[in-house]
Amino acid sequence: MAVPQSNYGADMSSPPFPPSMPPGPPTGSGPGGFQPAPGYGSPPGYQPYGFQPSGQQPSTSGMAIASLVCSLVGIVVCGIPAVLGVIFGFIGLSQTKDGARNGRGMAIAGVVVGIAVVLLWGALFVAIAVDPDHCIEFGRSNNCP
Repeated sequence: MAVPQSNYGADMSSPPFPPSMPPGPPTGSGPGGFQPAPGYGSPPGYQPYGFQPSGQQPSTSGMAIASLVCSLVGIVVCGIPAVLGVIFGFIGLSQTKDGARNGRGMAIAGVVVGIAVVLLWGALFVAIAVDPDHCIEFGRSNNCP
């Protein structure tokens, strides 16, 4: 019969993992010109205070955001902002072409929504303008005076 192995009686003079050192103060000079003691820096995985990482993500194009916002506002406000949304969308597309900025999808959505809104409002204006008594009839109802 085999006896299971156990750690009873094993050498316990050292812990299984080395003790972790407390994190030191951040590097750099703080208020009052404080400098950390030599050998202490930022804890691993943390950036020093005020450090800007060099691999930042590109910013989102403001024109792409404005394009989508103007196009959506144009749904409610007679389509006039949607024309600006289309213009801003094409500018946003040119700004996001090389990948230096994000927001290409918003610019495309702004152009598409803006064109659709302009066409719908345009069709509504034409339908009202060509109707001689300025009465739009829906289905079989004839509620016009």
